[in-house]
Amino acid sequence: MLKALYVKHFALIDDLEMTFQPGLSAMTGETGAGKSIILESLQLLFGKRSDQTMIRHGEKRALVKGVFQIKPHQMQAIGLPEMIEIEREIDQSGRHNMKINGEQTTLQRLKEVTHAIGSIHAQNDAMNLYDKSYYLELIDQMDEEGISKRMNAYLMDRSVYLEKKKHLESLKQKKKQSIEKQSFLEFQVEELSALHLLPDERTQLDEQIEKLKHHDRIMSQLKDAYGHLEEESFPIDRMYDASRALDKISHLDSEYKSLSERLQNAYYDVDDVKQRVFQIVNNLDFDEEAFNRMQDRSYELIKIEQKYGKTVNELMTYLESIQEELLLITDYDHYLALSETELKKTFEKAYQSGLTLSNHRQKLAKQLTQEMILELKDLDLDKAHFEIVFENVEKVESALLETGLDQVDFHISLNEGEPIKPLSKVASGGERARFMFALKSIYAKSNHLSMLILDEIDIGISGKTAGKVATKMQQLALTMQLLVITHLPQVAARAHFHYGIEKKKEKDRMVTRIYLLNDEMRIEKIALMLSDEKLTHFAIEQAKVLLGK
Repeated sequence: MLKALYVKHFALIDDLEMTFQPGLSAMTGETGAGKSIILESLQLLFGKRSDQTMIRHGEKRALVKGVFQIKPHQMQAIGLPEMIEIEREIDQSGRHNMKINGEQTTLQRLKEVTHAIGSIHAQNDAMNLYDKSYYLELIDQMDEEGISKRMNAYLMDRSVYLEKKKHLESLKQKKKQSIEKQSFLEFQVEELSALHLLPDERTQLDEQIEKLKHHDRIMSQLKDAYGHLEEESFPIDRMYDASRALDKISHLDSEYKSLSERLQNAYYDVDDVKQRVFQIVNNLDFDEEAFNRMQDRSYELIKIEQKYGKTVNELMTYLESIQEELLLITDYDHYLALSETELKKTFEKAYQSGLTLSNHRQKLAKQLTQEMILELKDLDLDKAHFEIVFENVEKVESALLETGLDQVDFHISLNEGEPIKPLSKVASGGERARFMFALKSIYAKSNHLSMLILDEIDIGISGKTAGKVATKMQQLALTMQLLVITHLPQVAARAHFHYGIEKKKEKDRMVTRIYLLNDEMRIEKIALMLSDEKLTHFAIEQAKVLLGK
């Protein structure tokens, strides 16, 4: 429930602070007094988007803060303590600063928290009763958790089906395009295949050609190196002798042993180098024919790389891809058949998920129908007959809507002997108001909300019906906090607390003020609601009767 509301620099409000109690609270005031501004500030706390135009003229920012007390099951659901402080600040740049218990939060988290606490009915919400797509939302509200689980499964399966469908359409388009360029691809495959490309071939060829270009220099330097290694003055044998000498005293010091091993390794390394240089010199030969072949091959590779704008390795990858594409062209019907079979499977899975969702909705619809009839009886519509009609669903792709397979309509008969017809065509303003009040009541009770805010949900209602609506509000307020903006004196009189809202001029500017009325003030306020313009003795007496004074 809402414990306190603080509003600063918001529209006509300069600085306002209100406290609230459990039960039924009514807020009344003349048209234009600022009731809608109070509601707008509450809607901000419940996640409604707003902008800098709502900041009071001459101020840099607006602030709305609410303190809520929540029930144990709500604490568990949203992971917050019993007392919650929600704050929203808007500055001139349009930025919103949102906090829960002093910590920054997101709009999504804000909605998640307040959605578990309560619900707000604004005046224009009644217009949704003309929108058939809204009816599914009303059914789903009967079991939001169960519907969410089934809806998520359906949307996942639907998404897979749509992806498979997109893939099939892409295959068909590619088939058409690929057939047109088949001869071109065949030429490229033939040209590239004939080259018998090898990985890194161009790089290896260039290295070999560069060696052959410097054959004479390489041979000269190798012979020179071998000559030095063969000279009698080169101390290779003495290295071995020195190693043996150190080895004889290696048991006396580990360093002698290490030095001996290093000399021995050096001896074998130098000897190995000498033998390897000798082998290279004997085997190194200049093959002019091979050199010319390498140059021709290198030139051939350079030309093909320039033609395709790809390296040899990239050309090998490209060849594989166009060979696969040609294979697809010659066997496209097989691929299409496989894709169509897969598409049928995914459609069937999505459709079955949709049926699971639909079956659960139909159970909820029966429950909603029964509860609506009971609620309408309490609201002076005891002859009402109500039905939720599900349209027949064909097993076709167009049936997979974002909301599921279902399209529904609300049908109602409000008077005895009258045929049942679509709600949007038969209900008057007052009847729609009562219908919406019944829906809001069911939703609040089904979801165990701790508060419900209703903005003129009793519009178009008068006489004894107004009394029944007031009684219904009293009953509902036994289980939750009910805040009602109303023009009905009957509702104001039944409220446990009555707040008066008025607009007045202060320091040459209009401001909205709100007051908790005492008994005397309530009599006067309700008497004014019963009068046209002038407060009369009769109206005062009637107000006392309504208040039970």
